[in-house]
Amino acid sequence: MSEIKTDKLTGVGTAGSIVVTGEGNSTTTNLQQGLAKVWTRFNGTSTIAVNDSLNVSGLTDHGTGDYQVNFTNNMGNVNYAHTANSNNALALNGNANSADNLRVGTYDGSITLADSSRVFSVAQGDLA
Repeated sequence: MSEIKTDKLTGVGTAGSIVVTGEGNSTTTNLQQGLAKVWTRFNGTSTIAVNDSLNVSGLTDHGTGDYQVNFTNNMGNVNYAHTANSNNALALNGNANSADNLRVGTYDGSITLADSSRVFSVAQGDLA
């Protein structure tokens, strides 16, 4: 098996675009478009705290079950995809996206905002 070690990859046609052949060799995907640009796992109870993250500068607690994930590097626009989950029944992005943060709401089984000890959030799209 061959091994390639590098600190930087640059596309030939477009510097920020690298196409990767997918499984089965029948499709391709743009490497940059397929990467998560923001992700975090955090504790949303008591004093909220990030357990681990990428491109997250901090959290804001807006009340019971209502969290804001602040980005270190902004998204290119507000049209990115965001998913969230928690150890409660449901986690939703209830507010409009912003280029510099996203909001997550965690709910219990009766669809009432409730704090969650494990919240997971991922955003995909273009960075600014």
